[in-house]
Amino acid sequence: MDHSSMSSGDSAECVVSMMWNWNVIDSCFLTSGWHIKNRGMFAASCIGIAFLAISLEVLRRVARDYDRWITRQLSNINMKNYRPRRATPLQQLVRTLLHVAQFGVAYLLMLLAMYYNGYVIISILIGTGVGKFFCDWLVMGIPATTAEEDPTMCCG
Repeated sequence: MDHSSMSSGDSAECVVSMMWNWNVIDSCFLTSGWHIKNRGMFAASCIGIAFLAISLEVLRRVARDYDRWITRQLSNINMKNYRPRRATPLQQLVRTLLHVAQFGVAYLLMLLAMYYNGYVIISILIGTGVGKFFCDWLVMGIPATTAEEDPTMCCG
């Protein structure tokens, strides 16, 4: 089913297809103001969408690192008088804002994917792949005991 509307002040139709498509010219995304009038605008949109997907992975990484930082701070607190340890209100506010930003970006990407435009979906996939590659590099912890600390370890 195709839905179309007139863009403000422009005579060209804004085509929104709710079925799989490869439309480039006269496509619209999210609003009639995001009306693609030429291939350059479409290419810029695809690049922007890929960067939006990368930003989602960056936000996920920042939120994870921030949680780890808070956890390290809370684990350094003296345990003489046991009480539940919680993040401060400011730390919880930052965690909440990071979560809202992640949710907002993910929701925008989902709305863009629902246009079923192959190029847009490929841009989202490329962006999440690049973001995952650079922001979620797997690092294994090094054991606390190394050859320098334990002279009985065999080097062979």
